[in-house]
Amino acid sequence: MNQRWRCCQAALFALSIALLPVQSLASDIEGWWQSWDSLLFIAVEQGEARVFAAGIFNPSLVKGEQVSWSLEEPLTDLENSDPNLRNRSLLGLEVGDDLRRSGKRWQGRIYDPRSGTWYKSRLSIVDGQLNIRGYIGMPMLGQTRVFDPYEPCEVYEDKAMVIWSGAKPPACSFDSEAEPVSP
Repeated sequence: MNQRWRCCQAALFALSIALLPVQSLASDIEGWWQSWDSLLFIAVEQGEARVFAAGIFNPSLVKGEQVSWSLEEPLTDLENSDPNLRNRSLLGLEVGDDLRRSGKRWQGRIYDPRSGTWYKSRLSIVDGQLNIRGYIGMPMLGQTRVFDPYEPCEVYEDKAMVIWSGAKPPACSFDSEAEPVSP
């Protein structure tokens, strides 16, 4: 009986340790992530990560050129292979598909509106940054985009981050002596 109890205790301890990364992975990946040109919002629902294009700089770099746009005339999914989807706004677009946890990362597909292509993808947190690796075939043949945690107080010299109206990003709050962060 004593040996059986120790075996059960060991199994329960192993199970509790195994469950810790699952909880921390979901909470680590969820939230607001910013790159040099865009803002993503990630929510985990029923074991699947949902990734949304939640913010885009205005002006934005489109095919190598600075393009100004407005909410009345938003940047659209022009490169999509489906002509029926080319008029949809990029702002608020869900760009992830079937992203599920696999070990220490999330795997599924990611959509690149610049090329209108879905890629296999791996999402992971490395040193506090979100790494999104998109690839065709093998991951080693892909490309990684890096996103930092979103800084709502950041000021951009000649650009404005336009946020998707369906999103509720964290508000800027800093104490009276602090200044907004500039890149």
